[in-house]
Amino acid sequence: MRFLLLLFLFATLAYCNRIHVSPSGQSSISRAMLSARAGDTIVLADGKYHEEVRINSGVVLYSPNIFGAQIIGNGRNPVVTLSSNSKISGVVISGGQNGIVSKNSGASIENCWIHSNRGSGILAIGRLPGITNSIISNNLNSGIQATQIGSTEGELRHLTIADNRQNGIDIDGDQNILLIDCLFFRNGNRAIKTPNTDLISVSNTLIFPEQREFANHPDLAARPFFTGKHYKLRDNSTGRNKATNGQDIGFNK
Repeated sequence: MRFLLLLFLFATLAYCNRIHVSPSGQSSISRAMLSARAGDTIVLADGKYHEEVRINSGVVLYSPNIFGAQIIGNGRNPVVTLSSNSKISGVVISGGQNGIVSKNSGASIENCWIHSNRGSGILAIGRLPGITNSIISNNLNSGIQATQIGSTEGELRHLTIADNRQNGIDIDGDQNILLIDCLFFRNGNRAIKTPNTDLISVSNTLIFPEQREFANHPDLAARPFFTGKHYKLRDNSTGRNKATNGQDIGFNK
């Protein structure tokens, strides 16, 4: 039985492709996506990609050099649309109506920087994608807008959500959400906007300015200080080396 299982796994891996795309090449991400199937990974070379991308179900869009590849939209549509069980990793996303739109189960975002979109950084409809170790900043609406969310559970970990015009996270719906090791900084309205604060569990998270409903440990109540454009915490800043894994609160590159 174990032999048959291993044989199946090896056979599955044999059909998983790595498709390489370069901004200076003849192909584009969207063109590469036409031939991508579940289990495939599209690997992006560093550079700027001026296009809008729908990631196929089960496909990974990956930049090996974190923030090396940038996908820039035209301001009228989402820059990236996630399908079920798809994933985007290591990419900068900007210039869209919304940065990323996700409507399907199993989608995930990691190691991304989503900024300077006309709407929200991430628009989730129906279900919140898994989002880890990312920056969501300087979007003209909210960092994360979650609407019509059903009664499921979601976890957001090691996010820096900063300088968004409206809210850090704006949630309507019944999803239980766990925020771990996240940093909210100077979002225009509220760090977390929700009709039911009982559904939001905040653990080891820094919110500045402090939001009374989510008052955290006193060690994480002071103003953070940054160095560089990626909101890296200064050595003497609150939140430095305070995450549950000993890293900084928020995004870690």
